[in-house]
Amino acid sequence: MSGTHQTPLEGRVLVVDEDYDTLDQLAEAMRRHGHKVVLATDGRSGLAHAVEMQAEVVLVDCDVRIIDVRTFVDVLTENPRTQGAHVFLIGRGDPSELSALEPRAEPIVKPFHAEEVAARVDEVVRARREPASGPDLEGELEQVGAFDLLQVFAQSRRTGLLRIESPHRSGEIFVRDGQIVAARSGAAVAEKALYRLLAVLEGQFVFIPGRLADRERIASSVDHLLMEAARRTDERLRLTAALPPLVTVLAPAANAPADLDGLPAQILGDLAEPRSLGEILDTSTALDLELLRAVEGLLSAGHVVVHQTSGRVRLCEPADEPVVRGAMMRLRRPGLEGPGRLGITGDAAAVQRFGRALAGIEDFVAAPEPPAAAGTGLFGHLGRLRLGGTELELFALPPDRALRPWWPAFVAQGRMVLALQPVEPLGSELRVATAAAGWESPAGAAETLRAAFKR
Repeated sequence: MSGTHQTPLEGRVLVVDEDYDTLDQLAEAMRRHGHKVVLATDGRSGLAHAVEMQAEVVLVDCDVRIIDVRTFVDVLTENPRTQGAHVFLIGRGDPSELSALEPRAEPIVKPFHAEEVAARVDEVVRARREPASGPDLEGELEQVGAFDLLQVFAQSRRTGLLRIESPHRSGEIFVRDGQIVAARSGAAVAEKALYRLLAVLEGQFVFIPGRLADRERIASSVDHLLMEAARRTDERLRLTAALPPLVTVLAPAANAPADLDGLPAQILGDLAEPRSLGEILDTSTALDLELLRAVEGLLSAGHVVVHQTSGRVRLCEPADEPVVRGAMMRLRRPGLEGPGRLGITGDAAAVQRFGRALAGIEDFVAAPEPPAAAGTGLFGHLGRLRLGGTELELFALPPDRALRPWWPAFVAQGRMVLALQPVEPLGSELRVATAAAGWESPAGAAETLRAAFKR
C-alpha cells in the first residue's frame, strides 16, 4: 500500500493527571508517534519534570493537585526553560469553560480519543521544529507607516509578526492570512495594544513571516480596526492636550461620590493609592480612549484632583542614580533576556502592605493585575522599578516551606529574594535579604530596596 509517511519527531511531552488510565492512554498514543513522554500526578512533581526535561508540550488536568492550574501555568511561562511550551488544559465540560479557566492553554475535553490528542501534539511539535524565518521586510516608520503596512498585508494575505520599536512605545502585531489577530505592547494586549502601536509614527519596524500568535484575541476586520484606530488617535490627541501630563499624580477628592459606576468607579477605586495618569492607563484593561474620557469627566466634576506629590519619594537621589542602577543590573543573571527580577516574600498581608508602600515610590509602576493567592502568601508580578533606562521586576513569592524549593524557578532572571518576614535559609543559589525596619512606608520601602541592592 502506498501513501505519504511523515518521519517521526521526538518531542518532549509532559502529562500531568492524577488518573492513571488517562496517563497510560496518552503516554501509549504519543510514544507511538515517537515522542518522549514523562508523566506526573500532581502539579509540584509536574513542574519539576517540566523544568528538568525542558518540556515542549504540556498536558495538564484542570484539577491538578497541590499547585492550582493557574499557578502551574504561571510557573511554566516564567521559567526560561519552559516559557515557550505549548500547554493543553484537560477537563470536562465545554471548551469555552476551559478556555475561560486558563486562557493561555488549548482545551482538551474529556472524554477524548487518545490518538486524536497525540495527532494534535504531533502537529504542535512539527510546527515548533520548522526552521525559524528571519525578517523579510524592515524599515523606518517615518517612510512607511504601520497603517500602510497592515493594509498591504491584508491585500496580500500575509501571515507573520510585525514588530514596532520606538523610544516611547514598542510591541508586536500578529497577522494571519492578512487579518490582524493579536497585538501586545508591554502589559497591554488585543485592541488596547493595537491602537497604541498604530499611534507610533517614528521608529523602526520589522516583519517576520510565518510567526503565529500564541493566542488570537482580535476578531474584527482590518478595515474596521484601522478606521477605529485613526478615529481614536485623533480623539486621544485632543484629550491629552486638555488633560494634565501623564506623569501627573491623581487622587480622589475629599467629597468624591460613592455611587458612581462603570469606569469612573473603577478609576476612583484604583486611586485609593494615588497614581499617575500614565499608571491609570497602564494598569486597567479598558481602552485608553475610554479611560481618558472618564478621567476628563472626573476632573471636570471635581471628583478627582491633582495629588500633592510631597508624599511620594524617589528610589534614590539623582546623584546616587548611577550607583543604584548598577546595583540593580547586577541582580540580573547573565545570558537571560529581559530585566532582572527581585523576589519579594512574606505572608499575603505583608506583601500587600509592601505593595502599597511601593505605590509611593515615583520610580515604581504597579503590575496591571495584583498577584494571586498561593499558600499563605501571594504569587505573581508586583510591578517594576524604572530608573533611567534600567528596569527591575518585583515578583511576589509564597513563603510556604513546600513552595520555597520553587523560588529559583520563579525568579530565574534574578539572584536575590527580599524577605519581609524571617525565613529559613534556602539552600540554593538565591541570596536572601531581610527587609529593613519601616518598609511599610514609601521612604522605608525605598531604603529597604537600596539596602538589598548593595548586598
